Amino acid sequence: MLDEHEIIARIYEAAAVPELWGGRGVLDIIAEVATCTDGVVIAVDDEGVIRWITNDSAAPKLEVYFRDNWVVQNPYLETPERRARFSEPRFLLDTEVMSADEMQASNYYQNFMRPQGMYWHAGTSIKGTTNDVIKVSVHRGYDAGPLKPNITDRLNTLRPHLARATLLTARLRFQQVQAAVDAFDLIGLPTAAIKRGGLVLSNKGFEKLIPKIVQDRTSRLTFTQAGADACWNKLVQTSAIASGGTFPIGASTEFPTMIAHVMPTTGAARDIFSAADQLLIITSTEGAIDLDSRVLGLFDLTAAEAAVARELVNGKTINDIADARKVSKDTVRIQLKSIFEKTGVHRQSDLIRVLLSVSSSFPVGKSD
Repeated sequence: MLDEHEIIARIYEAAAVPELWGGRGVLDIIAEVATCTDGVVIAVDDEGVIRWITNDSAAPKLEVYFRDNWVVQNPYLETPERRARFSEPRFLLDTEVMSADEMQASNYYQNFMRPQGMYWHAGTSIKGTTNDVIKVSVHRGYDAGPLKPNITDRLNTLRPHLARATLLTARLRFQQVQAAVDAFDLIGLPTAAIKRGGLVLSNKGFEKLIPKIVQDRTSRLTFTQAGADACWNKLVQTSAIASGGTFPIGASTEFPTMIAHVMPTTGAARDIFSAADQLLIITSTEGAIDLDSRVLGLFDLTAAEAAVARELVNGKTINDIADARKVSKDTVRIQLKSIFEKTGVHRQSDLIRVLLSVSSSFPVGKSD
């Protein structure tokens, strides 16, 4: 067992490296402190969207919890009194909120908590800088018996550090997204960070497209061109947005035809601290993007593969590339497969994200 100073050091280490919360990391340590097996963090934003992370022991149990929608049967959400108890700035035992008899009579406890080995637990809620709420809890099985009251004493000495660390992680995530968006200004690409279809932040190039091309609405970002907005809405309203996509933006009197690239941010789907789910990058069909030759050289692409990569970044489809190069679609697919292998990605959206991200890191005007 680590001493308190070592545990606090691990907590702040996880603040800078969020991957250290789950697995055999900080949540595993917090569970051990409480003589429990499972450690869980659930984040709920102001729109009710839930993200979560656990230690290894709890991971398959939380999969069942959300898959079978047990969250709607959680008795701690049933009354204002119970919700208020868990909003107190401290760890509470389950037995401080519900009696053992109430647990025995609860379908939630008897058909989820007990079979999953999460029966007895302690938890706390941490209010974020926005309206996000972070819920931290530790659990153990029915046969281990109720948690002893003094367990919360040690958990509550750690709670201020857990609160500061989770808020710090969220702030760092936002700064990382800001840096990524700003980097695309260096190569002249209007770029915005998007979360559930809404605009989180944008670079100077993207701001020039507001409100003529895009508009920052309360419900979601919208495109003034109807066809583009229909494509965007389809992505936002379906799970397809998790894989990204590309669609055209019709020309106007002020702007030429453009291409919108929707790029998922790496790991956002399971990152409870995620500041954005996607990057939205706009490219113009006037003056195509010419990727820095050093970018393509990093991945040892052949001349043909480099040409395919350039066309994909400029919004061309496999059919477009095959027609322009007078080769079969199968030939382009074979070249694309080789590009995937060399760049270590598996999807076109990821390839474009990698190429544009790496390109933005090279000093402008210093290509060999």
